[in-house]
Amino acid sequence: MKLSLIFIFSLIASVAPGQTDTLKSSSTSLEFAVDYGKILTIPSKFETKFEGSIGLKFQRKYELLGEIGYADLQPQDAILNGTYQSKGVYYRIGLAFGGEILPKNFLSFGVLYGTSSFEDNGTVVIRSTIWEDFNEYFERTGLSANWIEFVMITEQHVNNSLSLGAKFRLRKLTYFINDYNPEVISIPGYGKAFNNSIPVINLYAKLRLDF
Repeated sequence: MKLSLIFIFSLIASVAPGQTDTLKSSSTSLEFAVDYGKILTIPSKFETKFEGSIGLKFQRKYELLGEIGYADLQPQDAILNGTYQSKGVYYRIGLAFGGEILPKNFLSFGVLYGTSSFEDNGTVVIRSTIWEDFNEYFERTGLSANWIEFVMITEQHVNNSLSLGAKFRLRKLTYFINDYNPEVISIPGYGKAFNNSIPVINLYAKLRLDF
């Protein structure tokens, strides 16, 4: 199966139209990207996210990817009659492979490994019509989770240095033991802790330096 996928991707990259002299197979580029969709969360009271990436691309086909981000999540109604917050830093690293399918338009497929280091806290309120309401505060630190991502990347070159693109991800949780009371609800960089797999779309702007 893996060999078949590699053959298909190689065939797409080799016969794709629009290949010009400016996109020589021997070129190498260093690429910096920002997820501008997450920047729009800054004014929100319920979540704040930042994410960027760096990539090293060889022959316009093979790319080594590294991503880093921070998330402060405060989902509404996460706990009935209570509050919840989860925050922390996450990292991803992986490989992608693809090529030009239309002039200035690229398609790649990749696999990434993600890990998150975070903490959470919240309040639980038990209301009573007989006694005073019971309020309990909880806080957990040193939490971590790991997952794997299958990603499809579509990208358009605006000019020789700037690109705009989207990453379509399918995340699969590989390690997280959620035996806490109350349970951990959100994992920064992954999503809801009780979802074993999560589809996600990210939008990004990229600066490309060729050498």
